[in-house]
Amino acid sequence: MVNASLAYEILLYINSFYFGLFAMCELGTLILKSVVIIDKYNDDTDPTKLDPLKLGQDYGMLVGLFVIEAARLLLGRKGSLKERDIPVMFSVLLTIPSIIGVLYLLIWQVVVLRIEYIWCTLMLCIQLLEFVFAVMFVVTMCKGPSYD
Repeated sequence: MVNASLAYEILLYINSFYFGLFAMCELGTLILKSVVIIDKYNDDTDPTKLDPLKLGQDYGMLVGLFVIEAARLLLGRKGSLKERDIPVMFSVLLTIPSIIGVLYLLIWQVVVLRIEYIWCTLMLCIQLLEFVFAVMFVVTMCKGPSYD
């Protein structure tokens, strides 16, 4: 049988480092795209003007993803280390908007670079594995002790 707590803690530890790298790379890439690939962010009626809605939507989603993912990682680490199920449940609930945020960066962003496909796919894989092991951890924590 797999020790869900250990596997979940290892995935959280790996994701805490990968999330820092992911956040810096995505922020740098978005800044680069807003400066270099400016024609995709232009207003359709006037090509010399930037459409602040498109650019603001991408930046807003990125900042929202950073906040949700940081809260999710903190709650997951706190719950896993203290072996409490309530913070881990909140971490599992925050996984859903975090996955949606990464999917936005992967699919619905105005301009998606090839390297972002790799970053976002790896982030999704880590998040899905964390979700599976977090659910297993919560199930084992909520189950009463067995005296076999």
